[in-house]
Amino acid sequence: MTNKNFFNFNKELIFGEVGALVGAPSVSYLTSQITESVNIISSSAVAGAMFGTASFWLIMRVYDDTRDHHLSLKEFAEDIAYFTPVAFFLTCLIYYPLLFFISRYFIKHTVGVLSSVVFSQFIAFALFFISMNVYRYFLLKVVGKRL
Repeated sequence: MTNKNFFNFNKELIFGEVGALVGAPSVSYLTSQITESVNIISSSAVAGAMFGTASFWLIMRVYDDTRDHHLSLKEFAEDIAYFTPVAFFLTCLIYYPLLFFISRYFIKHTVGVLSSVVFSQFIAFALFFISMNVYRYFLLKVVGKRL
């Protein structure tokens, strides 16, 4: 059961990142057609990543719970309560600052909007992914809670 939980947890994180890979480049590209401000373009990449990640992660989470025919609203709410605050804190601490500053750096140095944002996302997600798995391990060992 632990391997399945581990697989599903990481699959949901990765699927959320797929949403960010859809949201961040598309929103930042559209923004770059309206303005040349690197700060606004980089900020739009963060907003697109937030929307894409949240929606894709939630879709995968609900799918995983309903696929096994054991969707419990109480358990789902409890998982969200353990996951969301830490995920939000770590994205604010790690993911979004890296996405903003790395993409801003590369956009300023004329690498291109799309490649700058996607490259920044890979770096930011790798560190976020590791930190969320450390949290998941800590939660399992200290609290006994599986996500």
